[in-house]
Amino acid sequence: MEPSPKQIASRRVWIGHGILMIVSGLIGGFLASFFIVGGVEIWPGHIIELSFPGTEKGWLAAHTGPIMNGLMVILLAIGITYLDRADADVLWTGWVVTASGWANVGFYFFANFTPNRGTSFGANRIGGANIFSTLALGPPAVTNPVAVWSLSRLGYAAIVNGKKRKQSQE
Repeated sequence: MEPSPKQIASRRVWIGHGILMIVSGLIGGFLASFFIVGGVEIWPGHIIELSFPGTEKGWLAAHTGPIMNGLMVILLAIGITYLDRADADVLWTGWVVTASGWANVGFYFFANFTPNRGTSFGANRIGGANIFSTLALGPPAVTNPVAVWSLSRLGYAAIVNGKKRKQSQE
């Protein structure tokens, strides 16, 4: 079964979202280097000092995490249309994973602005909570379980359909 025009158009949009997630990770890389150096080097040896909240590990995660989420969305966009699924199933899963990717991108950045690193809505042993705790954790707390469920369904269906197709060819 060939992908429908809706699936093909959505695939292009999801790839665009994935690319923008990667761009946000590259921006996170700049911010990580500014955090590590303690500012922006405008000329060798001349640094404009800047103070950033967060940790080195947190800013490095704001670099690598969005890149991985972008790659996840791009990979899904490329592969999902080959699984012979109905438009509704493909579109739902694609948009849920895209929303999850953006929620995770937000987590990586917002976690640097809260003492508890976005690990809970309230204070915990890591530190206190603030609005950035909710901004970091809220969206992924909603989208990630739905994405896990949607991807699990899709993966299971792909395996079952693959086995059926293999058996019919024998």
